[in-house]
Amino acid sequence: MKCDRQTLPIAAIREENPSLRTFTFSGELKAQPGQFIMLTIFSQGEKPFSILDVDENSFSMTIKNIGPFTDRLFNMGVGDLVSVRGPYGRSYTRQPGKILMVGGGYATPPLRFLAKKLREDGVKRLVNINGARSAEDLLYVEDFEILCHQSHIATDDGSLGQKGTSVDVMESILGNESFDQIYISGPEKMMKAAVIVAKKHQLPYEVNLERYMKCGVGICGSCVMDPTGLILCMEGPILDGETLDGLDDFGVSHRGKTGRIEAL
Repeated sequence: MKCDRQTLPIAAIREENPSLRTFTFSGELKAQPGQFIMLTIFSQGEKPFSILDVDENSFSMTIKNIGPFTDRLFNMGVGDLVSVRGPYGRSYTRQPGKILMVGGGYATPPLRFLAKKLREDGVKRLVNINGARSAEDLLYVEDFEILCHQSHIATDDGSLGQKGTSVDVMESILGNESFDQIYISGPEKMMKAAVIVAKKHQLPYEVNLERYMKCGVGICGSCVMDPTGLILCMEGPILDGETLDGLDDFGVSHRGKTGRIEAL
Protein backbone atom coordinates (compact mmCIF):
# COMPACT_ATOMS: atom_id res chain seq x y z
CA MET A 1 0.00 0.00 0.00
CA LYS A 2 1.27 3.45 -0.87
CA CYS A 3 1.85 5.47 2.31
CA ASP A 4 2.20 9.16 1.50
CA ARG A 5 3.10 11.77 4.10
CA GLN A 6 0.45 14.44 4.56
CA THR A 7 0.58 17.75 6.42
CA LEU A 8 -2.91 18.29 7.81
CA PRO A 9 -4.82 20.65 10.10
CA ILE A 10 -6.49 19.47 13.27
CA ALA A 11 -10.18 19.71 12.39
CA ALA A 12 -11.72 18.95 15.79
CA ILE A 13 -10.76 17.97 19.34
CA ARG A 14 -13.07 16.12 21.74
CA GLU A 15 -12.16 15.50 25.38
CA GLU A 16 -12.99 11.93 26.42
CA ASN A 17 -11.68 12.36 29.98
CA PRO A 18 -8.94 14.49 31.61
CA SER A 19 -6.13 12.44 30.02
CA LEU A 20 -7.68 11.35 26.70
CA ARG A 21 -8.73 13.37 23.68
CA THR A 22 -10.00 12.40 20.25
CA PHE A 23 -8.31 14.33 17.45
CA THR A 24 -9.95 14.54 14.03
CA PHE A 25 -7.90 15.51 10.98
CA SER A 26 -9.11 16.83 7.64
CA GLY A 27 -7.65 14.54 5.00
CA GLU A 28 -8.02 11.23 3.21
CA LEU A 29 -6.66 8.05 4.78
CA LYS A 30 -7.10 4.63 3.17
CA ALA A 31 -6.97 2.59 6.37
CA GLN A 32 -8.55 -0.56 7.77
CA PRO A 33 -9.29 -1.47 11.42
CA GLY A 34 -6.15 -2.40 13.31
CA GLN A 35 -3.71 -0.43 11.19
CA PHE A 36 -1.80 2.55 12.59
CA ILE A 37 -0.28 5.84 11.48
CA MET A 38 2.91 7.69 12.38
CA LEU A 39 2.09 11.18 13.66
CA THR A 40 4.74 13.92 13.53
CA ILE A 41 4.69 17.13 15.53
CA PHE A 42 7.28 19.45 14.05
CA SER A 43 10.35 19.84 16.31
CA GLN A 44 8.90 17.26 18.70
CA GLY A 45 9.34 13.96 16.87
CA GLU A 46 7.10 11.14 15.76
CA LYS A 47 4.93 8.47 17.42
CA PRO A 48 2.63 5.64 16.25
CA PHE A 49 -1.11 5.76 16.98
CA SER A 50 -3.99 3.42 16.24
CA ILE A 51 -6.96 4.66 14.24
CA LEU A 52 -10.41 5.27 15.70
CA ASP A 53 -12.40 6.06 12.56
CA VAL A 54 -12.07 6.93 8.90
CA ASP A 55 -14.58 8.82 6.78
CA GLU A 56 -14.40 10.04 3.21
CA ASN A 57 -12.50 13.24 3.98
CA SER A 58 -11.34 12.85 7.59
CA PHE A 59 -9.99 10.42 10.18
CA SER A 60 -9.72 10.31 13.96
CA MET A 61 -7.49 8.99 16.74
CA THR A 62 -8.04 8.85 20.50
CA ILE A 63 -4.78 9.68 22.27
CA LYS A 64 -3.71 9.50 25.91
CA ASN A 65 -1.43 12.19 27.30
CA ILE A 66 1.52 10.22 28.70
CA GLY A 67 4.67 12.22 27.95
CA PRO A 68 6.37 15.19 26.24
CA PHE A 69 5.13 14.31 22.74
CA THR A 70 1.48 13.95 23.66
CA ASP A 71 1.72 16.90 26.06
CA ARG A 72 2.74 19.05 23.10
CA LEU A 73 -0.17 17.64 21.07
CA PHE A 74 -2.61 18.41 23.89
CA ASN A 75 -1.43 22.03 23.83
CA MET A 76 -2.31 22.33 20.14
CA GLY A 77 -5.64 23.57 18.89
CA VAL A 78 -8.02 23.33 15.95
CA GLY A 79 -6.28 24.54 12.80
CA ASP A 80 -2.76 23.68 13.96
CA LEU A 81 -0.78 21.52 11.55
CA VAL A 82 0.67 18.05 12.07
CA SER A 83 2.25 15.56 9.70
CA VAL A 84 0.89 12.05 9.18
CA ARG A 85 2.29 9.08 7.30
CA GLY A 86 0.64 5.72 6.82
CA PRO A 87 -1.42 3.67 7.24
CA TYR A 88 0.90 0.82 8.20
CA GLY A 89 0.59 -2.73 9.38
CA ARG A 90 -1.81 -5.62 9.13
CA SER A 91 -5.51 -5.11 9.85
CA TYR A 92 -8.09 -7.39 11.40
CA THR A 93 -9.37 -10.05 8.96
CA ARG A 94 -13.07 -9.34 8.99
CA GLN A 95 -15.46 -12.30 9.18
CA PRO A 96 -19.21 -12.34 8.32
CA GLY A 97 -20.47 -14.71 11.03
CA LYS A 98 -20.91 -14.39 14.80
CA ILE A 99 -18.26 -12.09 16.25
CA LEU A 100 -17.13 -11.38 19.81
CA MET A 101 -14.95 -8.32 20.46
CA VAL A 102 -13.06 -8.11 23.77
CA GLY A 103 -11.64 -4.70 24.62
CA GLY A 104 -9.83 -3.26 27.60
CA GLY A 105 -8.78 0.19 28.70
CA TYR A 106 -7.44 2.70 26.21
CA ALA A 107 -6.83 0.10 23.47
CA THR A 108 -10.47 0.06 22.33
CA PRO A 109 -10.22 2.54 19.37
CA PRO A 110 -9.42 -0.21 16.80
CA LEU A 111 -12.48 -2.17 17.98
CA ARG A 112 -14.69 0.90 17.55
CA PHE A 113 -13.39 1.18 13.97
CA LEU A 114 -13.80 -2.57 13.46
CA ALA A 115 -17.39 -2.55 14.73
CA LYS A 116 -18.30 0.13 12.21
CA LYS A 117 -16.80 -1.84 9.33
CA LEU A 118 -18.35 -5.16 10.43
CA ARG A 119 -21.81 -3.62 10.47
CA GLU A 120 -21.20 -2.18 7.02
CA ASP A 121 -20.22 -5.71 5.93
CA GLY A 122 -23.54 -7.06 7.23
CA VAL A 123 -22.10 -9.18 10.05
CA LYS A 124 -24.55 -11.78 11.37
CA ARG A 125 -24.09 -11.06 15.09
CA LEU A 126 -21.70 -8.67 16.82
CA VAL A 127 -21.18 -8.77 20.59
CA ASN A 128 -18.79 -6.40 22.35
CA ILE A 129 -17.18 -6.35 25.78
CA ASN A 130 -15.90 -2.94 26.89
CA GLY A 131 -13.72 -3.09 30.00
CA ALA A 132 -11.87 -0.45 32.03
CA ARG A 133 -10.72 0.35 35.55
CA SER A 134 -13.73 2.59 36.25
CA ALA A 135 -16.69 4.22 34.54
CA GLU A 136 -14.71 7.40 33.79
CA ASP A 137 -12.09 5.36 31.91
CA LEU A 138 -14.59 3.68 29.56
CA LEU A 139 -14.59 4.80 25.94
CA TYR A 140 -17.31 4.82 23.26
CA VAL A 141 -20.05 3.30 25.45
CA GLU A 142 -22.88 4.78 23.36
CA ASP A 143 -21.09 4.02 20.08
CA PHE A 144 -20.76 0.32 20.91
CA GLU A 145 -24.42 0.16 21.99
CA ILE A 146 -25.43 1.53 18.59
CA LEU A 147 -22.97 -0.45 16.44
CA CYS A 148 -23.25 -3.86 18.15
CA HIS A 149 -26.15 -6.25 18.52
CA GLN A 150 -25.17 -6.55 22.17
CA SER A 151 -22.64 -4.63 24.27
CA HIS A 152 -21.37 -5.51 27.76
CA ILE A 153 -19.48 -3.31 30.22
CA ALA A 154 -17.01 -4.39 32.88
CA THR A 155 -15.22 -2.15 35.38
CA ASP A 156 -12.64 -3.20 37.94
CA ASP A 157 -14.32 -1.14 40.66
CA GLY A 158 -17.91 -1.97 39.67
CA SER A 159 -18.77 1.68 39.00
CA LEU A 160 -20.57 0.70 35.78
CA GLY A 161 -21.63 -2.65 34.35
CA GLN A 162 -20.31 -5.88 35.81
CA LYS A 163 -17.63 -5.67 38.48
CA GLY A 164 -14.51 -7.40 37.15
CA THR A 165 -12.52 -7.52 33.94
CA SER A 166 -13.54 -7.89 30.33
CA VAL A 167 -12.04 -11.40 30.46
CA ASP A 168 -14.41 -12.27 33.32
CA VAL A 169 -17.34 -11.25 31.13
CA MET A 170 -15.84 -13.14 28.20
CA GLU A 171 -15.77 -16.34 30.28
CA SER A 172 -19.42 -15.87 31.19
CA ILE A 173 -20.57 -15.19 27.62
CA LEU A 174 -18.68 -18.14 26.14
CA GLY A 175 -20.30 -20.40 28.69
CA ASN A 176 -23.62 -19.75 26.95
CA GLU A 177 -22.83 -18.84 23.34
CA SER A 178 -20.27 -19.75 20.69
CA PHE A 179 -18.73 -17.47 18.07
CA ASP A 180 -16.98 -17.80 14.74
CA GLN A 181 -14.25 -15.28 15.58
CA ILE A 182 -12.91 -13.33 18.54
CA TYR A 183 -11.10 -9.99 18.19
CA ILE A 184 -9.09 -8.74 21.18
CA SER A 185 -7.53 -5.34 21.94
CA GLY A 186 -6.26 -4.23 25.33
CA PRO A 187 -3.31 -4.26 27.71
CA GLU A 188 -1.04 -7.17 26.85
CA LYS A 189 -1.55 -9.11 30.08
CA MET A 190 -5.32 -8.79 29.63
CA MET A 191 -5.03 -10.06 26.05
CA LYS A 192 -2.91 -12.99 27.24
CA ALA A 193 -5.70 -13.94 29.67
CA ALA A 194 -8.31 -13.57 26.90
CA VAL A 195 -6.29 -15.82 24.59
CA ILE A 196 -6.25 -18.55 27.26
CA VAL A 197 -10.06 -18.38 27.40
CA ALA A 198 -10.39 -18.44 23.60
CA LYS A 199 -8.13 -21.49 23.42
CA LYS A 200 -10.13 -23.26 26.10
CA HIS A 201 -13.25 -22.86 23.96
CA GLN A 202 -11.30 -23.73 20.78
CA LEU A 203 -12.27 -20.51 19.02
CA PRO A 204 -10.15 -18.57 16.51
CA TYR A 205 -8.89 -15.17 17.61
CA GLU A 206 -6.80 -12.18 16.63
CA VAL A 207 -5.09 -9.73 18.97
CA ASN A 208 -3.94 -6.15 18.55
CA LEU A 209 -0.35 -6.29 19.81
CA GLU A 210 1.14 -2.84 20.32
CA ARG A 211 4.87 -2.51 21.01
CA TYR A 212 7.42 0.30 20.95
CA MET A 213 7.84 1.39 17.31
CA LYS A 214 10.21 4.02 15.95
CA CYS A 215 9.88 3.82 12.18
CA GLY A 216 6.78 1.85 11.18
CA VAL A 217 8.45 0.36 8.11
CA GLY A 218 10.62 -2.45 9.50
CA ILE A 219 13.98 -0.66 9.51
CA CYS A 220 14.77 0.17 13.13
CA GLY A 221 14.14 -3.27 14.63
CA SER A 222 12.60 -1.91 17.84
CA CYS A 223 9.43 -3.99 17.47
CA VAL A 224 11.09 -7.30 16.50
CA MET A 225 9.70 -10.21 18.54
CA ASP A 226 11.47 -13.35 19.76
CA PRO A 227 12.30 -15.99 18.70
CA THR A 228 10.89 -15.74 15.17
CA GLY A 229 12.15 -12.25 14.36
CA LEU A 230 8.62 -11.12 13.50
CA ILE A 231 8.59 -7.40 12.68
CA LEU A 232 5.43 -6.21 14.37
CA CYS A 233 5.01 -2.92 12.51
CA MET A 234 4.90 -4.79 9.19
CA GLU A 235 3.62 -8.27 10.07
CA GLY A 236 1.31 -6.98 12.82
CA PRO A 237 0.04 -5.29 14.86
CA ILE A 238 -2.87 -7.70 14.32
CA LEU A 239 -1.74 -11.28 14.92
CA ASP A 240 -3.66 -14.55 14.79
CA GLY A 241 -3.37 -17.48 17.16
CA GLU A 242 -0.96 -19.50 15.06
CA THR A 243 1.47 -16.59 14.87
CA LEU A 244 1.19 -15.83 18.58
CA ASP A 245 1.96 -19.45 19.46
CA GLY A 246 5.43 -18.99 17.93
CA LEU A 247 6.28 -15.96 20.08
CA ASP A 248 7.94 -16.40 23.47
CA ASP A 249 7.49 -12.83 24.67
CA PHE A 250 3.72 -12.35 24.25
CA GLY A 251 2.35 -11.38 27.65
CA VAL A 252 5.79 -11.78 29.23
CA SER A 253 8.26 -9.13 28.03
CA HIS A 254 8.88 -6.39 25.48
CA ARG A 255 11.72 -4.23 24.16
CA GLY A 256 12.18 -0.77 25.60
CA LYS A 257 13.44 2.37 23.88
CA THR A 258 17.02 1.05 23.79
CA GLY A 259 16.00 -2.38 22.48
CA ARG A 260 16.67 -4.07 25.82
CA ILE A 261 14.19 -6.80 26.79
CA GLU A 262 12.08 -5.76 29.78
CA ALA A 263 9.43 -7.64 31.77
CA LEU A 264 5.88 -6.43 31.30
